[in-house]
Amino acid sequence: MGRCLRQGTILSAILVWIAVLTGCGTVQRSYHAVMEGGHEALRWVKSADDDLIKKVGVHQVNNWSGYTAPDFETVQTRRLAELLQAETKDLIIIPPGTPEAPELLTRLPRTPENAIDNLEVALQARKTGLNALVVASLIDVRDRRQEKGLWWFKDVFDEIEMTINVEVYDSQTAAKILDERFIHRIEADMPLAMPGQPPASALPLQVIEEIEEKIWPDVVRRIVDEMVVIPWVGFIQTVSDAAVTLTAGAESGLEAGDVLDVFDSGRIIEGVGGGRFLVPGAIIGEIEVASASPGRIEARILSGDRITPGLAVTLKTD
Repeated sequence: MGRCLRQGTILSAILVWIAVLTGCGTVQRSYHAVMEGGHEALRWVKSADDDLIKKVGVHQVNNWSGYTAPDFETVQTRRLAELLQAETKDLIIIPPGTPEAPELLTRLPRTPENAIDNLEVALQARKTGLNALVVASLIDVRDRRQEKGLWWFKDVFDEIEMTINVEVYDSQTAAKILDERFIHRIEADMPLAMPGQPPASALPLQVIEEIEEKIWPDVVRRIVDEMVVIPWVGFIQTVSDAAVTLTAGAESGLEAGDVLDVFDSGRIIEGVGGGRFLVPGAIIGEIEVASASPGRIEARILSGDRITPGLAVTLKTD
């Protein structure tokens, strides 16, 4: 089965060191700058066999806007997951509420300061075979007044501005593959706050439609653009004598006879803002896939005497 040569370990190490030196949010901006002009072309020219299929979990969409809508979180999570899956065959999207969905998709681990614990997110994602976790939040909806026109032809228009924050956590390094705010404005059918009236408490229908029809498609394109150029990484689930199982199955594209490199656990380092990251270790052994079935990969150890559960594996390319 033909697969392209990938520099996954080097790229992962670069992502971690950028996160450590500049803060986690800078990873996406730096990575995007490096790949600008090339990563989108790569996405569309690569064939289905060029890489293994990665699993991406979608956390339940958060609504922190202060405005309500019936079942907003559930409906928008389903919409986001469906659009992601429709966008590419290179990813398997796992939304909450499905049989294989872990608790991580509805309850994020947090630090004592109530920030998302990126290291614990990565460790929990590894145990369930997720390569990445998407966390999307509607963080702000507000009125804006915008002047349009020239000179004496100017007029004032009421607009509504929506801001959705999207983070994608990498399970190999605990760094953010993506950390971006999507800001959209639409001309308001009616302002959120009318003079002499109490402010609205419910999200207007036109805001919900804008999120579903315009913002989510933008979000999906950005997530997929970033994810398809990140190499597949699997994780060892169990070790027994000379045999191991992985937190992946035949749906990943692995087949009997495939050989994978096994990486040492590496080390944990602390970056700007207290975030903790995983630096990939050196190759310490090899395993060969013995059988592949849905949700389960069994392999035999070819070399290495320090192979333990939780270690990362990648497809051998030489």
